[in-house]
Amino acid sequence: MKVEFTIEGPPVGKARPRVTRTVTYTPARTARYEDLVRYTAINSFDGVFDKNDPIAVTIIAYFEIPKSWSKKRKALCLSGIELPTKKPDIDNISKIIMDGMNPKTKRNKQLHKMVEVMRGIYHDDKQVTTLLVKKRYSERPRVEVKVMKDLGDWSE
Repeated sequence: MKVEFTIEGPPVGKARPRVTRTVTYTPARTARYEDLVRYTAINSFDGVFDKNDPIAVTIIAYFEIPKSWSKKRKALCLSGIELPTKKPDIDNISKIIMDGMNPKTKRNKQLHKMVEVMRGIYHDDKQVTTLLVKKRYSERPRVEVKVMKDLGDWSE
């Protein structure tokens, strides 16, 4: 089993949860991007990985090259010699993508428990045993994701 999908647009990092006196909530931008990831992943894959399947994930975040840079510097970026060292951080990119592939849950006040609102492509991101995340430059900003069953000797 293998899933590959692309999220168009600049990469977004997961923001910290916001805390008030009465409630803790996820910022709207983070929640929208997680929903976009979930929707894109579900439409690229019909099934769900089994609860006991170890999973390997590759995430490549492509950033747009700044327009003010010279042709020489742009060529270095496209050849992979110059790499992006800007925000969002690589760990925040991986968190938002992996949380976006989880099922969406909501607290049911009558049942006093969490219920699944929308399915994900796996049951929980604790199943991920191999994770490779890269940041690169490209003419077209996007995030490419590949998810497959981890066979132990998996590499890109």
